[in-house]
Amino acid sequence: MKQKPTNYGDDSCVLCQNQEVVQVYPAGVAQEGRIVKCVPCGLMFVSPQCRVELQDYREHGADENAGWELSPSSIERQLNQVSDYKEALAKCVEAAPGGRVLEVGCCTGTLLNELQNCGMSCVGLEPNGFAARYGRAKYGLDIRTETLEESSLEEASFDVVLFLHVIEHVTDPKVTLQAIRRILKPGGLLVVETPRYDTVTFKAFGKHERNIVDNWHLYFFSRDSLKQMLVASGFNVVGDLVPGRTVTFSRLVGGLGKALRWRFLEAIGQWLAKSKVNSFLSFRLNLRDIYRVYAVPGEDVQDVE
Repeated sequence: MKQKPTNYGDDSCVLCQNQEVVQVYPAGVAQEGRIVKCVPCGLMFVSPQCRVELQDYREHGADENAGWELSPSSIERQLNQVSDYKEALAKCVEAAPGGRVLEVGCCTGTLLNELQNCGMSCVGLEPNGFAARYGRAKYGLDIRTETLEESSLEEASFDVVLFLHVIEHVTDPKVTLQAIRRILKPGGLLVVETPRYDTVTFKAFGKHERNIVDNWHLYFFSRDSLKQMLVASGFNVVGDLVPGRTVTFSRLVGGLGKALRWRFLEAIGQWLAKSKVNSFLSFRLNLRDIYRVYAVPGEDVQDVE
């Protein structure tokens, strides 16, 4: 039996501004927040937003001490990214050889380091002070502990912007995408990647799906809703991809522990991330639950009806 659409009064969709939603999960079922789905455009989101990653970082520490120290599994994931994003990095270099690159939410800057080694001028924005310091020390990168909205980056000053697994964390994706459009040069390239939920994986695992249980994930996109969001923010989509991932045994065990809320499995995953045998147990996996989009600034901002 289909759930009847309801207007709760405080569930305005940032994509289409409609308030007609259906509840997907009540608060405390999949994550701390209540998850709803906009009926007209299909965007899923947390409403009200009870946990915001940036706020949690800054309540834990100020400025360079915002956020938490990096766990072994976090560092491991960053290193694995290099092979996972080979195609995307090649497109960045091809689009603007020697150009300027900004990564919004760059963590330790592993991908920026690859582009820096290809002769590109790189800037990273990372509100987690511990990750920013790690990237500056290890790679010599210009990583700033601030958000895009807080930065003083000049208009039309970057050839490429990377926005990878960050759009689901921000409080208003449309506002952030419009800020990215402002600092991109005409014809510049935006690379966006996020989990997607029009998948067999989400249907199979539901409230235990590995990304939906993350309390810092505020938005949940399908292929269509992500494209609509980009168009509404002033971009033209020029390409897309459903990429796979490098999965290590530690990530598999830790992810299962997170989904099932079994802390002992999460702890085992962290321990495995420090083990020398972990890298020998890695493999490529594509569950088709991640979506990558390439976009360029459009001539005019188009509203989604």
